[in-house]
Amino acid sequence: MAEDLLINHKRFKTAHKITATKYQKYNSFFNDYAKRKYTLIDNDCLCGAKNDQLISHFDRYSVEFQTVICKDCGLVRASKYFNKENVNDFYKNHYRNIMNHGAGYLNPRDFFERQKLESSGKYELIKKESNMKLEGLKVLDLGGGAGGALDSFKNLNEVYLADFFEPYLKLARIKGIKVIKGGLKEISFKADIVIICHVLEHWNDFENEIERLISIQKKNKTINYIEFPGIDSLKLGRRDGDFFNDIHIPHVYYFTSYVFENLMNRYGFEKVYIDSEIRAIFIYTGIKKGLKNYYNQVKDDLIKAESKRKKLAIRKIVKAFIPNKVLALRQNIIKNYF
Repeated sequence: MAEDLLINHKRFKTAHKITATKYQKYNSFFNDYAKRKYTLIDNDCLCGAKNDQLISHFDRYSVEFQTVICKDCGLVRASKYFNKENVNDFYKNHYRNIMNHGAGYLNPRDFFERQKLESSGKYELIKKESNMKLEGLKVLDLGGGAGGALDSFKNLNEVYLADFFEPYLKLARIKGIKVIKGGLKEISFKADIVIICHVLEHWNDFENEIERLISIQKKNKTINYIEFPGIDSLKLGRRDGDFFNDIHIPHVYYFTSYVFENLMNRYGFEKVYIDSEIRAIFIYTGIKKGLKNYYNQVKDDLIKAESKRKKLAIRKIVKAFIPNKVLALRQNIIKNYF
């Protein structure tokens, strides 16, 4: 693997000091518990190639953890990852507590309400892009926490939540949602709609998980709504253009919309809708397509994002030295004359 970094900036090369108390729990877990208890193994690219370029030596919380990009397809991923037993331990016993960065996991009712706020957006996008009548269906939220994403679907449909965290499952039961403790291998029915939000990028056994996803599909019928941060949205201003702030250990993969579409095509899924955020809808057709190499395009998008980050950082510095009265006057001029 080449040692020249894709983006030549110190934050990708060396550890930075973490001063915020709320991140100490994360650092302590991965720098202490994980180093003693977990084993890192090679995480080969899903395209099968071993032709990587290094992006970063560290994650956003200054834990040493290499991220690379494949030069044969453009997929960005962790160079090494924990074995299956380690991952099971992490998600069953530690994830919710560590990633909340506070005193324990987020209150189930608060988490449900937070998810509920985005439920109607998912519902409306699926309705618009699929032309499906959203009633009388089996809707599955995979890894859906407290099940708030199902709120807009549950009145006219049979709704299911699959997750591992019992405090969230308990609330989902109270909300009238059928719960399944576990993941895809515990699903025994074929769904009409599968919601996968901020889950797929965590898969450490992608090949097996995607095959399990295929096993619960109604061919040419099941709608798969998939959502997670898209790399190509960084250049548009997401996270102020800073890819480094996307990198943290629970994420195994980082996709642009076009790399993700190509990957899903290779497994027999056809795109219905996708944007750079990523919010996507796919249907399983079983028709598999070939590999495309998007390395140069992903590289260009990351470099454009870095340029965006620098411009926004300079603006913030300049703005800090401009008096509030001047800023207010500028806003009034823009409002009244442009």
